[in-house]
Order: sequence, then C-alpha cells, then structure tokens
Amino acid sequence: MAQPLVSVLIPVYNVEEYLERCLDSVLNQSLTRIEVICVNDGSTDKSLEILKKYQENDSRVIIVSKENGGLPSARNAGIERARGEYIGFVDSDDYVQPDMFEKLYNTAKKEKSDVVVCGANILPETPRASDWLYACLSPGYRKYDKFDANMLFHDMTVTPFLWRTLIKKSLIDKYNLRLNETIMIGEDKAFQCKVYPLAESITVIPDKLYNYFWCREGSLMNQTVYGDPEKKVLEHGRLIADIAETVMKYQEKEHIKEAFLEWSIPFLYDDFIFLSLENKVDLATKMIDVWNKCGYPEYKFDMPEWKREMVDYFEQVAQEEKIIPRLSLVIPVDIEAEYLEETIANILEQSLEEMEILLVNNGTKNENYAILHKYLFKDKRIRLLNIAHTSYAEALNRGMNLARAKYITFMETYDWYENKSSLKEWIEYTESENVDVCGSMYCMKNVPGALAGEYRSISNPEENIGKYLESDFHSMIFRTEYLRKNEILFHESTILTGFEFLAFACLHTERRAWYQNITYIHRNIHRPDWISTEKCKIVLNIFVKLMRLSIEKNCAYLQVKILEMLNGDELGKIIVNNTRAFKASPSEFPNGENSQVEAVDSLLRIASLTNVDFLKKHGYSVEKTYIKTLYEVIKERQKFLAELSSQR
Repeated sequence: MAQPLVSVLIPVYNVEEYLERCLDSVLNQSLTRIEVICVNDGSTDKSLEILKKYQENDSRVIIVSKENGGLPSARNAGIERARGEYIGFVDSDDYVQPDMFEKLYNTAKKEKSDVVVCGANILPETPRASDWLYACLSPGYRKYDKFDANMLFHDMTVTPFLWRTLIKKSLIDKYNLRLNETIMIGEDKAFQCKVYPLAESITVIPDKLYNYFWCREGSLMNQTVYGDPEKKVLEHGRLIADIAETVMKYQEKEHIKEAFLEWSIPFLYDDFIFLSLENKVDLATKMIDVWNKCGYPEYKFDMPEWKREMVDYFEQVAQEEKIIPRLSLVIPVDIEAEYLEETIANILEQSLEEMEILLVNNGTKNENYAILHKYLFKDKRIRLLNIAHTSYAEALNRGMNLARAKYITFMETYDWYENKSSLKEWIEYTESENVDVCGSMYCMKNVPGALAGEYRSISNPEENIGKYLESDFHSMIFRTEYLRKNEILFHESTILTGFEFLAFACLHTERRAWYQNITYIHRNIHRPDWISTEKCKIVLNIFVKLMRLSIEKNCAYLQVKILEMLNGDELGKIIVNNTRAFKASPSEFPNGENSQVEAVDSLLRIASLTNVDFLKKHGYSVEKTYIKTLYEVIKERQKFLAELSSQR
C-alpha cells in the first residue's frame, strides 16, 4: 500500500457499545488513502474482538495492543506507528462526518499549513452542554502564518480538543513531539502548546466535521472530572506546571510568557477557591513557584488588578498552616441572601477552629458575591464553589460532595448559631458518642440581638425517633461517610426537600444521639404559602415515597407525621388550592394535567399505604389515619364536574 495521506489514531478502551459506529464513520471517509491505527489500551470487554473483525475486512485497519496506560499513552503508541503525511485523532466513542479528513487534508495542502482545526457538533442535545463548549466548537475561518501567543492561550476555538486537529507528521517527527503521559486532564492542551509554536502555518475552518459526545456514562471524562471535582483542579495544576515548562523552552517566542500568565491565573483560580485548605496550601505553593519562574514579578503590574488579587490569594494561602477539619459546614447562597454577611460573621466567631466552610454560590447577585469574595480572603477555611444557577437540592449536594471532614452539617444564609462555642461543644459531643446522626434542639427568632430571650423549642421531648423527625436537618450533624455509603442525597422535593433528606438520614441508622442544648437558631422569616400544581404533585409523590420508607423501616411515627402534615391547615390548603381543575380542551391536556386526578391518585396511594393495625400497635389513634385533604380534593373535583355538567 502506498504511503497513506492521513493516519487516523483511535485509542480504544472498553467501548464495545460505540466502537462500530466510530470505525464505520472513519473507514467510509471520502478520502480513502488513510490508515486507521486502533490502539487497544488494555480493553477487558469485546472491543478487541470488534477491532479484529474490522481488520479482517479492511487492510487499512491496524491494531496496536498495549497494557492500559490512559489516553495520552495510547495516542503516543499510535504516533509511533503512524506512516501518514498527516495525523488525525478520533475518540472511539465519537464519530466523524464522511468528508472530515478530505476537507482537513485539502485545506492543509491548499493553505500550506502544518496544522488544521475544524468545528464539531455536540451530542446529545439533552442535557445541554455549556455555552462555552458550543462557542469553543464553533470557530470562524482564519489563518495564522506566524505564531500568535494569544491564539494559543486565549482563542478557545483553536484549543483544547485534539480530535478536531490535523497535524503534519514531519513536524511531530522533527521535534520528537509526544503527549505527556502523566497529564490525564488537559493533555490535548499541553500537546498543542508543544506543537503550535513550532508550526509555520495554522488554519482554522468553520466546518463542523466531528461529532462529539460530551456526556456519556462511564466515559473517562465523567470518571476523572465529574466524579471528583478536587482531583480535576489538582490535575489542572499539573497541566499548568507542564505547560510552564514548555513556555520556558519557547520563551523567545513573542509574548508567550505574558499570554501564559494571563491565561493560567484565572483558569486555575476559579476552581482553586473551592479546594480544601490542605490541597490549597500544596497547590498554591507549587503555582507561585511556577508563575515566578515564568516572570510573574516582571509582568505583574502590566496585568489588571483583579488578576493580581488572584495571585495575592495564592500567596496568602501558601503561607497558611494546614488543618484537618472535624466538621464541614455547607451553606447554599441563592439570589437574595439578605443576611449573608451577618451569617458568615457569626460563623467566623465560632470557637471551633478545625472546620471548613463550604459556601455554594448558586447564582447570587453581585453585591452578595462581593461579600463572599471578601470573606474568602479573610478566612482561608472558606471554600467558595461558584455554580451555574441550579436547584436548592443540587446546591446542597454539590457542597456535600466536596466535604472533607468526618462530620457535616448545613446552614441557611439567614440563620445563626446560639453562641460562640455552639459548634465546638456540639461536635465534641457527636465525636464522643461516635454516631451517624446527632440532633440538637433549635428555636426560631426574629433577630440575632434577642439571644437572651425566651426560646420556643420545637423538638419533641420524647426519647425516640420523633424528636429527630420533628426537628430540622440544619440542627443535625451527620457522619459524612455514612451519607455517602447509603447514597443519601437531597432531591428537588420543593417544600419537602429538607424533610425527605432528614427522614432518610435518620431512619437508615440506629446510631443516633441527641445533644440537649440549643445550637441552631432559625430566623423567623416569611415562607410562601403557594406552590405550583406541578410542585404539588412532586410533594404528594414524595409523601408516597416516605410512606413506603415508614413501612420498610417499621416506623409508625413517620406515618403519623405524614398524615398530620397532609391534614395540617398550612400544607392541606396548599394542596387543595393549587390542584384545582380548570376548563380546557382535552386535546390540550390529553393526560388530564388540568385536573385533580393525579392529586387524588397520589392521596389514595398514601391512604392505601396507611396501616391501621400497625399504628394501633404503636399506640396511635385510628383517627390519625383519616386524610382530610383527600376528602377536600375530591369535593373540589366533584364541584368542578358538576359545574361542567350544568354548562352542557
């Protein structure tokens, strides 16, 4: 076979479900003079069998088998074997357009370019990827006839993905360029930083020739990036250090050091601030050394003030002493957060030093972010996680996922702790009891200045599960590993979000303790008495779920609690008033969304799960089993049907 025009490198590791689609798209290219080098990186599924089947039918398929070493080592193995004039890259769980390599090759020859970059389609459409990713993979046409440092570090449409890049093999061979096999996240960017400064010409075309599956369960990216957020940041630190070494080799290239510093500082800072203090200290020490070697002191005052402040934070953290936190405190910060500064100040007055404070910025307003940033600099125990606005439950889960301490508790931005020793004494009691859940009494007040006043305790005095279920998840300390092992998470249950979490956390263990002091103070603020019909349905479905939990865990108290909540004036009125039917065409609502049918169905399921004998056995009155709200919803339904009938 004549020398191939393009060597297509495909790393393969346990992708039997997607591999044939990928291979078909590459082997059916309009450019036929290609070789397809498939690097089997120690697959344990049927991937190798699939490769051999394709090799039997097409001599262009070349199989290179090796022990599992990760994506960079697999690509390096492919580079070693490649004979093509140009090298292209395809990930085995993606696929390409039929004319991808013909267009890339023809562009390279026409423009006399060492590197050609194209755009890509993003799949699946749901869930939707970030706006950044769409912008990144939608480049415009341009050509660089000489190296441009801004192109490498500030033009996101040229980097970081290697799979949309065609590179002249003679360039790779001349400088013996290879991927760094110790870089597992961002290895594409690190390799491009080696290649681009040496290329005589780089051309970018707008054609979307690659089909990128950005979200796939079990993918390397999901495991390494989304599974452990702190690992991602630490790997980014390794990436920056590796690129810094490359930059120093090419430091004669115009503006390369300045562009690297301008890029790397904010790139790392935005995630660095949510690291644990232990990881912060180690990474900050390393990064300050890296940036100083790349000339930060020289270029410092040419940078905007906000970037200098970021480096100041790194420098301050590098001087901190590491602490191993005994308690993680998670606080979601939403749009309003009227009492945010008072709450953070109250926390920082706590005598417990060995704690971490996880502030989850869930899309708050700018003035609140300024407060968060101020306290971030003030106390390095604060970890600030900035996320795109999401649900309250997801914000709590994101904070819980980051927690490093043995124990965890939660707080709202309008509440406070009873006194300066509250957390310290509470965690000491929890540790001494060695439990999974430790509750405490709490109360509601209007203002923090009234701490000497009378408390209205709302905990059940009985020494049983009731005191926990009548409490609140904010006034509980949980063993972090216990929550993770049992996969106890917050779910978007509207007004039941906290109660559902509390019930599951308290009923999945017998290792509970009760701290007989008031620690957590709720500010008595207005709660809305209206939720949408859809949210009412969610609430009722959660009650069904909790009724099943009460049966599974043999907890009569939870059954009674659910029935009391349903029959209470507050929740009962919300359900009745917000599931009312309205007149509409059946064609508009074919599933009966405009009626009380779903509400009635959920309430009937709750009634069917209520066990009268079970409740009697535990000393509860049969009257507790009557669901007044079910009667009220059915009455409203009958009224609606009667009115509808009279109009016909």
